[in-house]
Amino acid sequence: MEINGYVSGIRPRRAGKTFVIEVSISTLSGESYEAVLHDPPDWLEIGSKIACKIEKIPGRQGATLVVSELKPSLSLPDIAQIELSVESVSETPDGSLMVEGRKEGGGFFSYLLRPENATIDVSDLPCRAIALKTLQLGVDQVIAIVPVKNLQIMRRAKEFIVQLKKEEESRPELEFLPGPP
Repeated sequence: MEINGYVSGIRPRRAGKTFVIEVSISTLSGESYEAVLHDPPDWLEIGSKIACKIEKIPGRQGATLVVSELKPSLSLPDIAQIELSVESVSETPDGSLMVEGRKEGGGFFSYLLRPENATIDVSDLPCRAIALKTLQLGVDQVIAIVPVKNLQIMRRAKEFIVQLKKEEESRPELEFLPGPP
């Protein structure tokens, strides 16, 4: 399936003997996907506009979604990162989350999001967070809310994976020992 969306999460994940990146992709329609990305490009970060294909690969522990043909999206509106102070998170009867608090520049906010698009631990409240927000057809739309500490961890995780990849590429080919005579 083809997806146009925004990167709302980046996490390292071990896949056998190697590390991969698991990305969260949030679309303008509110859908969210968790998919594995084997070779993250340098430009990929939280809030990146992407267009990609997602393939379902069967495995022992269920199917895994894998990103392929990743490129920057040219059709999505730009995204802004708004600083927030999240003071309360409550679940609505339909399973959505109501996230409320104050905007860093002044004023209050109240956003209704799907649980996968608001990764806020209630025990950490109040907390600083970043809202990924876009303007579509004259209407502000919040794509995701990410706590600042999670954002910092995600950035360090991506840097770690990129560093591992560089070290692996610079490693000379291993010499194989001859087998027994």
